[in-house]
Amino acid sequence: MKERQALFELIKLLEIYEDTEILLERLIYYVCELMNAQAGIVRLIRNGYLYITAAYNVNSDKTVIKSDEGICGKVLKEGKVKTFNKAQLEKYELDIPAYSAICIPLKMQQENIGTILVYNKLDSEEGFGEFTEEDIAVGELFSAIASLIILKSLRFKELKEREMQNTKAMAQIEELKSYLESLIQSSADAIIATDLDNIVTAWNKGAENIFGYAKEEVIGKPLPVIPDFLREMEKIYFEKIKQDETLKDIETVMVTKENKIIEVSLTMSPIKNSRGQIVGVSRIIRDITEKKKLERDLIRRNEELTKILFISSAVRSTLELNKLLRIILTVITMGEGLGFNRAVLFLVDEESNSLRGVMAVGPSSYEEAWHIWSSMSREKKTLFEVLDELSRREFEEDSFLERLCKNISIPLSENTPIVRAVKEKKVFNIKDVHKEEADPVIIQQLGSFAYAVTPLISKDKAIGAVWVDNLYTRKPITEQDINFLKGFADQVAGAIENAWIFDKIEQAEKELEMLFNSITDLIYYTDDTYTIKKVNRSFLEAVGLKENEVIGKKCFKLIHKTSYPLEECPHRKAMETGIPQVGELEENYLDGVYLLSSSPIFDKNGILIGTINVAKNITELKNLKERIISMEKMAALGEMAAKVAHEIRNPLLAIGGFAKRLNKELKDEKSQEYIKVIIEEVRRLERILNEILSFVKPYPIGKESFEINQLVGDVVNFVESTLKDNNNEFKLTINNNFKVLGNYDKLKEVLLNLISNANEATKNGSITLKIHKADKLPVEADAGKEYFIIEVEDTGCGIEKANLKRIFDPFFTTKTTGTGLGLAIVKRIVEEHGGIIKVESELSKGTTFKVFLPIHKEGGDNENSGS
Repeated sequence: MKERQALFELIKLLEIYEDTEILLERLIYYVCELMNAQAGIVRLIRNGYLYITAAYNVNSDKTVIKSDEGICGKVLKEGKVKTFNKAQLEKYELDIPAYSAICIPLKMQQENIGTILVYNKLDSEEGFGEFTEEDIAVGELFSAIASLIILKSLRFKELKEREMQNTKAMAQIEELKSYLESLIQSSADAIIATDLDNIVTAWNKGAENIFGYAKEEVIGKPLPVIPDFLREMEKIYFEKIKQDETLKDIETVMVTKENKIIEVSLTMSPIKNSRGQIVGVSRIIRDITEKKKLERDLIRRNEELTKILFISSAVRSTLELNKLLRIILTVITMGEGLGFNRAVLFLVDEESNSLRGVMAVGPSSYEEAWHIWSSMSREKKTLFEVLDELSRREFEEDSFLERLCKNISIPLSENTPIVRAVKEKKVFNIKDVHKEEADPVIIQQLGSFAYAVTPLISKDKAIGAVWVDNLYTRKPITEQDINFLKGFADQVAGAIENAWIFDKIEQAEKELEMLFNSITDLIYYTDDTYTIKKVNRSFLEAVGLKENEVIGKKCFKLIHKTSYPLEECPHRKAMETGIPQVGELEENYLDGVYLLSSSPIFDKNGILIGTINVAKNITELKNLKERIISMEKMAALGEMAAKVAHEIRNPLLAIGGFAKRLNKELKDEKSQEYIKVIIEEVRRLERILNEILSFVKPYPIGKESFEINQLVGDVVNFVESTLKDNNNEFKLTINNNFKVLGNYDKLKEVLLNLISNANEATKNGSITLKIHKADKLPVEADAGKEYFIIEVEDTGCGIEKANLKRIFDPFFTTKTTGTGLGLAIVKRIVEEHGGIIKVESELSKGTTFKVFLPIHKEGGDNENSGS
């Protein structure tokens, strides 16, 4: 009867309850009711532990226990219903005080899923009793059916949760789909899908905007945007897509509905179905026409600026006005330069208040133009070569065009384009002299159909104008040409101004003489004990003190930081002689060189009572003068050296030639010995002349990419025997084989020079050549490049500290022989290769030269380029 009732209750649970928690609570309740028990607990297994999932009349703190421990563990292990009396329960940790218990295992297909533990059989007569065989039978019935009920409920719960997840996922998919469709439609890029026959299946708004086709015009039709000349390339792309490749950022061209070619960036990727089969092609297309145009404009502008800077450097290399102007106009008319047919320079004549033609360059006829351009085409001279030739040429020719231009004088009161260009400081481009206002005098003298004129502006003042045209080619003068011309003209004006620099320096010196007594100079008055009585504001600013901190102090303590007046100080000399003194002082504490004028002051009795001192900071002026003197000296020295070398070379060649002849004809030993001395000395003089000429007249060097180890090997083979002559040990350390873009012979000359110098300075020592990557760079280095270092280190006599600053100066040497150009040439070669040379030395310990050179990477700088 009891078993039937239990079965009936379980079947009702199986039919009614779907919520797992409610079902388990009802289950434990029915079990306790049927077995007439006080309390019960349902535990289910999860990850090796038993968790309380339902309870009746129990508040246990043992919510989780191991599945192999306690009463439950024992029952699960044996796999059958077991009862426990009070004595048996004492050895277990229980959920509540218990007198008896019955534990029912829950299984499904031989797998344990949990337990039902029932406590304290109720007995009306004695209180609590023990569970009976009938209870065990009920428990066994519960074990099978309850396991089924629990499993059904858990699976129902799992299915319900999965259904909720699927519903949520579908909602997210729909939302994502909607978002992606919106994103695709709102994208500025064209997003196009086609099948494998190139039939359009999708066409977004971006595609409509870029190509001009409406969606309805292309869907279901072949893709219309591929130009005919790219059809074969499109087939190649399709084959790659079929191989499951994705093609990214292809820069190509496509055609719009209006048959306009546009530049695009194309990404193509395969479209796959649910089985992973490729069924179509997706294209994302970005219109980069404007971007590519900007890039080309930027490249062109960069080339123009580079050319302008290069030309500017060339025109600034001379201060001879006529030569300078000739170079400027030649550059304007060169194909490698600005490329105009004719160029005329006008300068402002302030005396006559007019613009006067001063120089012109260009053909005087079509025949002359054809002859000039044919010649240039054959010779193929670079801009550098032409400028180098112009810098060395003496200009005496007076062409027909130049004679015409020198007859042109245009009053500044006129309102013609060239006058307006000067007055308004802007460029004029006259595209048709018959339709626009032009310069009648220029047209009459020079004849032109169209021309442009740009002002020459220096320090915001128009000093003249450059007139250009393309009379013979009839090529229109574009806005780009105008911008190029204007940029060049701005540089030219500065170059012309540099031709007047010496005159300006003289004027500056006169102004400085007048400014010595101005308030901006340091002025201070002292008594006959060198005590400061009065100072001006410039003095206070120079010493960084307030007036009350200066007055009453000794001037030598305040200015020189000494305890007595300096012997060389003009102030002291004026005090001692009573005669005004002027002199230069290097004031370390005032950070500069000052010209000090000290004038004694006498009372009415002729007694010296103090001095008035005016100190002018002439640091910049002195440096400028020293630079100018150095430039003049080097220019004069270079010119003299070149002339002397030229004058000596011819007789030297004759001496050498005759000496070689005598060497063949004279057979006696003594004569042979003398002649060999003559030949060797002539060779030595020729080497010196070549060294001098290569320094004062540098020529462009060709560059190529090569490995530094190859160069080092050649140099080592060359110097090995020489090093042994001085009993020097040679050490070589190379960490890597770096590539360099340079002139092989020039860099070989650098290494030979440095090693030869080290060998000459070292006896019975060692010379070390190291090549390694530069970790720390000098401040002069280009931070965007990687460098390697060539170190030449010796253990020789070292270089005096005073000479270290001068060793790279031309013609400076401490040797009894030689020109003193070796290290100067080394420095120039290194700098021509974008490198830096440094030297460290200590007397009696040795010297180290470090040459920093950029590492050449393939695909970077152009190889075989000129420098």
